[in-house]
Amino acid sequence: MKFLFFALILFIFSIGIAHALQFDIVPNVDAAKAKGTFLTETNSKKVCGDRLCSEVSDETISQKPVMITKKGLFPSSMDYTVNEPEIDSEKGYAVIEIGDGLYWITDGTYQMMFLTTGEGVIVVDAPMGLGSKIQQAISDVTLEKVTHLIYSHIHKDHVGSASLFSKDTTYISHIDTAKHLAMKNDPQRPIPSITFDNQYTLSVGDQVLELSYIGAFHSKGDIVISSPAHKVIMAVDLFHPNAAPFQYFGITRDMGEHIAAHDKILAMDWEIIISGHEPILGTPEHVKFNKEFTLAVLDNAIIAMQTTQPSANYFGDLANKCAELTIEQYPDLKDIEVSPVENCVTMVFYAMID
Repeated sequence: MKFLFFALILFIFSIGIAHALQFDIVPNVDAAKAKGTFLTETNSKKVCGDRLCSEVSDETISQKPVMITKKGLFPSSMDYTVNEPEIDSEKGYAVIEIGDGLYWITDGTYQMMFLTTGEGVIVVDAPMGLGSKIQQAISDVTLEKVTHLIYSHIHKDHVGSASLFSKDTTYISHIDTAKHLAMKNDPQRPIPSITFDNQYTLSVGDQVLELSYIGAFHSKGDIVISSPAHKVIMAVDLFHPNAAPFQYFGITRDMGEHIAAHDKILAMDWEIIISGHEPILGTPEHVKFNKEFTLAVLDNAIIAMQTTQPSANYFGDLANKCAELTIEQYPDLKDIEVSPVENCVTMVFYAMID
């Protein structure tokens, strides 16, 4: 009996130890597994830390995806390099997303762009003719507030609505633009707080713009604004897509810089250019054509100088002859007869004395 009694006690004691081991040791193993190992296993279902690797479910992986955002130009935007957008008759403008977060505003005459960044809106130019419509157009597509405004150059017709934005807006321009606006002391064009000489990179949220000074091809502080991710640039008042230039080649200050700007812009990597005017967007082919046209006017100015006899109205005769030759070459070009003489005046003096 004593033997059976001691055997029963030993059996119960053994079961107790086993249970104790189960509740003591096994949780420690699970904890160690959860810590993982020093090894890093990619493209697997294992989470690894400083010990053993522990399995994770597909459901856990799907809850934490790796998000890679790649911005780009919408292929449909190329339609606007040929066809005009429909302007809302009540609003007086069209606001069109031409790339991820990149918007184009046009009233059929003036153009500008803005970008949503997730941390605010970057606006490039603020034409006087659009005025308060700019903020309305932005509000049509986003709740983000305007945080940055970039001046493409000094002229009021393109940036004269800049003061309509919040006082805490950051204004950016070339240093020559800032100096001019400080001299003008114009409340409609706030003086920029950020300026640059040759290059400036603006990075806000998920958008990046590259600002470049390539010479005063139109006025003071002319810059090219580029969105590399979208392959879109903005260069204002260099040319009009599919149209003849505004008078005096867009009242350019330096015809040499104006001509040279074409090759500098064509050397950049882009697919669409916002030119500041006309109801369509531009392409490299438009810029190439405008270069061809500009050089043709230069040739016509030289021919006029070689074939026109001196007279009391000599310079007028030169401009008229140059204009006549240009219209003969490009009879179907939009606006070719609007300012041919004025454009030839600029080119005659460039050919003669520059």
